Amino acid sequence: MNRSPFLILALTFVLGCAGPTVVGRAPLAPSGSAEIVQIPLRLSNVFLIRARTPILVDAGTIGDLDDLEAALAERGVATSSVRLVILTHGHADHAGLAADLQKIARATVILGAGDVPLAAAGHNDDLRPTGFAGAILKPFITSIYPELVPDVTVRPGDSLDLAPWGLAGKIVAMPGHTPGSLVVLLADHTAFVGDMIAGGDLGGLFFPHSPREHLYQADPVQNRRNIQRLLDLGVTKFYLGHGGPVTGEAVRSLVARTTVAP
Repeated sequence: MNRSPFLILALTFVLGCAGPTVVGRAPLAPSGSAEIVQIPLRLSNVFLIRARTPILVDAGTIGDLDDLEAALAERGVATSSVRLVILTHGHADHAGLAADLQKIARATVILGAGDVPLAAAGHNDDLRPTGFAGAILKPFITSIYPELVPDVTVRPGDSLDLAPWGLAGKIVAMPGHTPGSLVVLLADHTAFVGDMIAGGDLGGLFFPHSPREHLYQADPVQNRRNIQRLLDLGVTKFYLGHGGPVTGEAVRSLVARTTVAP
């Protein structure tokens, strides 16, 4: 797919100019805490959780492997030591390196059951814009990635306990952004939500800690229900696929001032 050179340069600058940053702590099972590192790659964030063994939430885009390996090395983590990769959804900018990590690290890859067809095809679904900007940018969005067969799937209504991986928390299916979107919900009331919400504008270049409606949602109404459910559960910090993190208070303000057409 042809993409505007200006767009590529702009997005590379937006998401690739910052190094890995410690953005929080994750509760360990049964006690203690682990470092959470936000790694901004070309088109999305990857999160490193330094638990019993290194865990990644999301896996970047095709072509990001060298940058991901360098960012992990900066934190003293070898790519080959990653044992778990949790994909918040099956889009090319979040699942692009998952197949590589399966091979390099023999990592277990977890994906929502609803996104298994996307992963098997190595292609995004038909993105549904939530506004004018999304419609304009849609032709330029990276849509392909290496075909992937996840090791574990999570279905709606199910949850997967993270205690065996050393974390106090669980993975829950929350279809909305895609049919198989997942949320990593930790015991300390923080959550990794992928593209349920966007942080700021232009991929986080402006106001990265101000939540926004994401440019694309497969089911905007259900996605809004998911946001409200997490707020009702007391989530106080949201880690995002683009920009962020954002506070629960800021997300409540977003919900109060915006509406989603049924």
